[in-house]
Formats: sequence, C-alpha cells, structure tokens
Amino acid sequence: SCNGDTFGRHDGLYYVPCGVSHKVERNNNVYNQIIRISSVMAVALRLLAIMLLKAGPQHLPYSMPLLGILTVLYLATGVLVLATSMSTGQAIANLMLDVAVLFAFSYFCLSVLKLKARLVQMVSALTGIGAMYHLLAWPLFTQLHQMQPEHQGVTIVALLMLLLISWQVLVFAHIFRYAMQMSMLRGLILSFGYLFLSIAVADIFFSGS
Repeated sequence: SCNGDTFGRHDGLYYVPCGVSHKVERNNNVYNQIIRISSVMAVALRLLAIMLLKAGPQHLPYSMPLLGILTVLYLATGVLVLATSMSTGQAIANLMLDVAVLFAFSYFCLSVLKLKARLVQMVSALTGIGAMYHLLAWPLFTQLHQMQPEHQGVTIVALLMLLLISWQVLVFAHIFRYAMQMSMLRGLILSFGYLFLSIAVADIFFSGS
C-alpha cells in the first residue's frame, strides 16, 4: 500500500503512482467483462449463421468450456419446454436421456468416419442450435397446452411446430454435412435417423410415464 506516500509505490518491476493501481484493476475488470460479452455475442452470431445455413460447426471455437455451457443451456431450455406438459422431474430425466443420445450418436458417427477430432465443435453446434430452437418452441408449447383441443388455433400452432421441427432437421443435416464431409442428402438421412432414434429411445425408457 502507499502508506500515506503521495508519490506511490513499486509493484514488481513497475512504479505505480498512489491510487492508480485500483483504477487499473477496475479498468481491467471492465475490459474483461467487455471481452466476455463480445465472446458471447460472437458465439451467438455464429449459431445464428448456422441456423441460416450460412456457417458450419467449424466456425465455432474448439472449446470444452463452451461445449459444457451450451450443453447446460440445451438442458435448461429443453426442461423449460417439456415442463409445460409434464413434471419438472420427468422433463429433466427426458432431457438427460436426450443429451446422452445426442453425444452417443455424434461420437459413433464421427468414430466410424475417423473424424473424432470434430466431436467438440459438432456437438457444440448441435446443442447450441437445439437450445435456440427450444426457446423458439417454448411459446408454442405453452400456447398449445393452454388451448382446448377443439380450438381453431390448435391447427395453426401445430403447423408452426411442424415447420420449426422441419427447420431443425434441416439445420442438423447442414451440421452433419460439414462435420462429416458428406452430401446434404446424406446429412438429411442422418438427421432424420437421429430424430427417430431419440424418439424411439425416449419411448422405450418413458413409455409408462
């Protein structure tokens, strides 16, 4: 500390005037926060570009922490959607199984093609895109759950949900195409295969719930 010295103190190799060190620390904190916000915005914009088929999983950073964050977001937003029609405990169990299927399916496909090095970026793209679709689907699920079956709006909401699912299948196919170096047609087949697999596995484990 300065201990009343109006000139300052030595901090390692550098001379720091009295009162300046706290300003530097505050400036560093602000700078770090700006960097974090910029990084989040960059990832969000890249995910949006993937949704619009203008970028691929290779445009996301290879980052295990990012994969963890996106997986948690995928789980949280998925629970938010499913909790409109089932208990929170059931929703969490369903999403945990869904994430396990997603990781296993991705690992198996990339292992067969000897492209396991792409797993982190591919799954980051899948979970990030999945979380964004969950957020888009949430108001539709909420509205549908509140409607009576004979309500005229049910057909419109159901059609919007079908369009949303179709869009997600298309984007997943786009991700598979780039991650696995295949044609869009094969990516679509793989995307539909993943969709049916996740539904079948959930039906096996939760058929009685």
